[in-house]
Amino acid sequence: MRILAILAVLATLAWGGYWVAGSRGLDHAITTGLAQLPHVQVAGHSIRGFPNRFDVTFDEPHVQADGLEWSAPFVQIFALSYRLNHLLAVFAHDQRLTGPGFDAALRSEDMRASLVMEAGLDLPLDRFTLVGEGLTLSVNHQSHSLDTLRAASRRITDTQHEVVVLMEHVFPDLGLLEEFDPQGHFPRTFQVVRLDGLIETDRPLDRHLVGGPDPRITSVALTGGRLAWIGVNILASGRLEPGPDGRLSGDVRLSITGYRDLLETAREAGLIPPDSLALLSIAAQSLVDPADPDTLNADLTVTDGVLRFGPLVLAQIPALF
Repeated sequence: MRILAILAVLATLAWGGYWVAGSRGLDHAITTGLAQLPHVQVAGHSIRGFPNRFDVTFDEPHVQADGLEWSAPFVQIFALSYRLNHLLAVFAHDQRLTGPGFDAALRSEDMRASLVMEAGLDLPLDRFTLVGEGLTLSVNHQSHSLDTLRAASRRITDTQHEVVVLMEHVFPDLGLLEEFDPQGHFPRTFQVVRLDGLIETDRPLDRHLVGGPDPRITSVALTGGRLAWIGVNILASGRLEPGPDGRLSGDVRLSITGYRDLLETAREAGLIPPDSLALLSIAAQSLVDPADPDTLNADLTVTDGVLRFGPLVLAQIPALF
C-alpha cells in the first residue's frame, strides 16, 4: 500500500509538472503567435485550468482583416491538457463588427464554438461548430433577432468543407420588412432558415496559416436550404454557384408544403407575372405529391439569378455579393 501511495504522489507531481511546462510553452506560443499577427491585438492574456485543462482568456481582442474589424470585451479558449487538438471557445455577450458602410453590434445570451483539428503535425481543420442563443443583431439602426443560431463545417477534402447554417425563430427588423412588404403579404417571423453549401479554399486550413498568407476562397456552392413559416415549408436541394457578379446559376429541386398559400401570397404581392399565373397553377397541379396533396415537387433552373420553371419566370434571386 505504501508503494501505491508513493506511485500516486509521483504521478501527481509528474502530471502537475507537465501542466506547468505545458502552460509555459503555451504562453510562449501565444506571445510569439500574436507577434506574427499584426492584425490581431489583445490587451492581455492569462492561462488557468490546473491540472486538467488549459483555459486561456484573451482580454479585449481586436481583429482586422479585409476591411473588417471585430472586437469584444474578451474571448476564452479551453482545451483538455490531454486533448489539445479539440478547442472550445466562449464569447462575450457583446461583440462588434464594422466594415465599409456598416456598423454591427451583436448581443447574445450565450455563444460558444467547438473546433476539432486532425491530430498530427499540420493540425488540419476537421470540423467546426458554433451555437448561439438569444441573439440580437443591430446593423445601421436596424435590429434583427433570433432564438437560436447553429453553424457547422465538416472537412470533405484537404481544401473543401461542407457548411451548414441553421437559424430558428428569426425576427427580421420590422422597419425593413415594412419597406419591402408594406402590405404585409409575407410573414414577420420565420420558424426556420437554413442554408447548406460547399466552400473550397486555395490551401488547407491548418496551422501553417498562422503567420502565412490568408486562405482564399476559390469556389462557393449552395447545395440545399429550408425556409419555413406558419403554413409553408420550403425545402431546396441541388447546386447553385455564383458568377463573377454574384448572381447564382444552376439547378434546384424544390419541395413545397403549403404551396397553395404560397402561390396566393406571391400573386397578391405581385411577384408572379399575371400572364404566368394561370400556367403556373396548372403546372403545379401536375407536380403534387399523390401521397401528400398539399406538397409539390418541382425541378427548377436558375440562370444569372433568374429562377425559372421551364419557360416561366418565377422570381429574381438577389446576388450573393
